[in-house]
Amino acid sequence: MRFKPSNPRKARIFWLVVALAAIGWTAGYYYLHPEALPEWAARTPLGRDLQTTTVYKWQDAKGGWHITNQPPPSGVSYSIEKYAHDTNVVPPLVKERGD
Repeated sequence: MRFKPSNPRKARIFWLVVALAAIGWTAGYYYLHPEALPEWAARTPLGRDLQTTTVYKWQDAKGGWHITNQPPPSGVSYSIEKYAHDTNVVPPLVKERGD
């Protein structure tokens, strides 16, 4: 005996919602955890974008350098740099040698 849903239209809508939820969950997971992308997906343009961080580098009026994830105030010239998520963009501290 074969199972026949009582309303085929409702069954199709149900499975469509299940499929969209699965796709949405998968996309959300890899958006939040781009390091877990499969190798083939990490090589795609979208995969590379998910694994990079955009930072803005600019100098204020007093000569201090800023590296932020937000653009500087309008009128300030800046450069945009992209780094892998696991890259440290802050320069290391230099230890002074004691005499």
